[in-house]
Amino acid sequence: MIKLDLPPKPTELTEELQKRLTQEFKDTKKSVWDIEWLKKAVLAKSYNKCCYSEIRLNEESKYMEIEHFHPKDIYSDEVMSWENLLPSCKKCNTTKGAHDTIREPIINPFVDNPKDYFYFENSFYRARKNDEKAKLSIKKLALNDIVHFVEPRDRISNRITMTLKDLHQDVISCEDCSKLGIYAERLKRLLSEGNRKKEYSALVSTTILSNTNFQNIENQLKKNNLWDKEFEELKQELKYCALLK
Repeated sequence: MIKLDLPPKPTELTEELQKRLTQEFKDTKKSVWDIEWLKKAVLAKSYNKCCYSEIRLNEESKYMEIEHFHPKDIYSDEVMSWENLLPSCKKCNTTKGAHDTIREPIINPFVDNPKDYFYFENSFYRARKNDEKAKLSIKKLALNDIVHFVEPRDRISNRITMTLKDLHQDVISCEDCSKLGIYAERLKRLLSEGNRKKEYSALVSTTILSNTNFQNIENQLKKNNLWDKEFEELKQELKYCALLK
């Protein structure tokens, strides 16, 4: 999970439309938010990812569900509120269900900074300082569901770890300094996977920044004047997304 900025609401979502659809929901309980342009706008809020688990949505049967952060059946006045419509995967949305987020708050990445609440440990979300809000969020959003989330995160983390190990060996054993530029470009491609727009960006960023091989490669590239502005920008992006202990 990463910190997300709430974009302006779509111009189509006028106050008049919100009021009309809110009343319609109260009268009929219909899914009045099931509008194509609205679904696209909500999906774009989190770069086409679930705002909680960071899995890529609308790919490989991972369809987006519009999630009402404050549950619609309890807080029906917010059923069409732009701030209350979040892009979620089915697993997170189903597990969260009608949990009352006013009485028992959980993390909202559009309001809270996940860095303040979580860190990664072996592909598992952990509560920073044993924070109750973080622990409740992990439970209510199923963030540590083994099959849905932990195993995929673990595969990604292992791939990145092995890539850095191989790259480190190439860099350290390189006798022809001219070839270091090739390895530098390989590293840039890997670091770009931690961009906030990419799937599992928090996990990817954490894995890279906490890896000693990455730190050694960085030092070696700096010694050879190959650590440039682009590298610094990529690393800053990793720091934005990472959930380090």
